[in-house]
Amino acid sequence: MPQNLTKEEKRVILGISFAVATRMLGLFLLLPVLSPYLKNLEGSTPFLIGLAIGIYGFAQAILQIPFGYISDKIGRKPVIVFGMITYILGSLIGGFAKGIWIMILARFIQGFGAVSSAMTALSSDLTREEVRTRAFAIIGSSISLVFTFSVVFAPVIAGMVGVPVLFYLTAFLSLLATLYLAFFIPEPKNHHREIEPSLKNFLIVLTDINQIFLNLSVAVLHAFLVAIFTTIPYKLVYEYSIPKIEHWKIYLPALTLSLALMAPAVILAEKNKKFREVFLVGVALIGLGFLVYKILNSLYGAVFFLFLFLIGFHFLEPIIPSLLTKLTHRDLRGLSLGFFNTSQFLGAFLGGLLGGLAIRHDTFLLTSFGVLLSVLWFFGVYLWFKNLRF
Repeated sequence: MPQNLTKEEKRVILGISFAVATRMLGLFLLLPVLSPYLKNLEGSTPFLIGLAIGIYGFAQAILQIPFGYISDKIGRKPVIVFGMITYILGSLIGGFAKGIWIMILARFIQGFGAVSSAMTALSSDLTREEVRTRAFAIIGSSISLVFTFSVVFAPVIAGMVGVPVLFYLTAFLSLLATLYLAFFIPEPKNHHREIEPSLKNFLIVLTDINQIFLNLSVAVLHAFLVAIFTTIPYKLVYEYSIPKIEHWKIYLPALTLSLALMAPAVILAEKNKKFREVFLVGVALIGLGFLVYKILNSLYGAVFFLFLFLIGFHFLEPIIPSLLTKLTHRDLRGLSLGFFNTSQFLGAFLGGLLGGLAIRHDTFLLTSFGVLLSVLWFFGVYLWFKNLRF
């Protein structure tokens, strides 16, 4: 019989979901509007635009594993509160930034407190095993909702009050989340572990073929995400003459359709054990989107590209971490998620650089690379599942 969440578990999940969502705002809320805004900062170049967008992911990537490991040693909450404070500071600097190099510094500080793994581990520590999957699903859903809100409403908000307000908004929401976590979420008690925290565990995770493949997959997925939302908003404004405040007319239908299709795709994967089929379809849709835009290279091609990519993205975004938790020992889950989140944000960093190159050299580089990597990814998924046993 399914277990109900306790009042304490609900409070924990609510707080962590809110904190995770505000952190992801630093990546998602600014994606649709940041590249056009950065063009007008002092000293801006296409490369530095890509660097400013992607360096948030780079800072997250290099610090997820150390912060996750430290949280095992000294506790989750001190690490999380420190990370949230640095994020708030970076957001405030970003709001005041007038030059591109100050913005790059602000984005790096935003990403410095890499606490996603610690927050996920905290939710695992404070929920029972029989409801933990549901807890992760709720936290994951908060990220999807943030992404949806961001790409639909960020252009509208930015068009009305300016991009700096988005930085101040994320700082304010992060402050609320920090206070909630500090005062209303308990520090987990020590519990019996089959595998104790040890540097040897790094080798276990690093040599796990399933971990390696899923880390590569999430890196590619988020590299594509950031590259596309660095390039397409820029193209919409400066090549297709569509003001930022009108971009929601493109994003909203694409997101509505992709989210509507996500639920049946997840149910198909979970209930009918069709993970392979959903995974392959998601990759194929992304590759097809790159191919369409490569051929058409027009406004209509860009719109069709976004539709196909977002459907594929929302097929894969819940599937990849779900597979990871199924294939990882529970006592290695925190460290495993550290590597997973590192890969995700490293992909975001590389995607920002790729997007900057695409702005400078038109979309040929982005679409060609996207098609090639999607084909390789598709065959990699097929071969991986062929030998996979749950």
